[in-house]
Amino acid sequence: MSIPVQSPRDTRLAEEGFSHHAPVWWGNTLVILLEGAGFFALVVTYFYIWRNFDTWPPTATLVPDLGVSTLNLAVLVVGILPMWHLAHIAPRQDKTRALGYWLLACFVFGLTAAVLRVMEFRSVHTWWNDNAYGMIVWAILAVHFAHIVAATLETLVLAIVMLRGPVREKHFRDLSVNAVYWYFVALSWVGLYALVFLSPRVR
Repeated sequence: MSIPVQSPRDTRLAEEGFSHHAPVWWGNTLVILLEGAGFFALVVTYFYIWRNFDTWPPTATLVPDLGVSTLNLAVLVVGILPMWHLAHIAPRQDKTRALGYWLLACFVFGLTAAVLRVMEFRSVHTWWNDNAYGMIVWAILAVHFAHIVAATLETLVLAIVMLRGPVREKHFRDLSVNAVYWYFVALSWVGLYALVFLSPRVR
């Protein structure tokens, strides 16, 4: 059974879909560019701090563990698959309940990633106030953690809307917006993972 879809008074934007013709596409793209610039600033800062140490990580600091961090990387990347499928069937307005269940599956991926991220803070073997290395590593983990939480909560809200209603046409476009943002969160961590957990092993 599907939740009835309520049509908004003005459907002009809904008819545009999720493309460069729609204002929401530009808004989402701008948000991703701005947040990507924030990640870039953290990466630059990381390398700048690295240049000021003779050893990296600093002496007496163990290299980060790969176990939990690699598992979290896998969870984030694999989580792209149900989100991609979700975005693919999003235009089907007669599939609200199926969309809701797929959103719940994506929410589980996000929640798992968030829990693993909390564990990752211990796996880097440093505290944020130990030294500059600890500060930048924790900053990268924390900023990306905020993105995971935001994407996961948005997914949960959309799941509730699809399962409980009322569902409006704009919510189907929101599914595509949410999916693209999740791609950004997951794929950005591929590079940040290599930076935080693999680069200290380079001699």
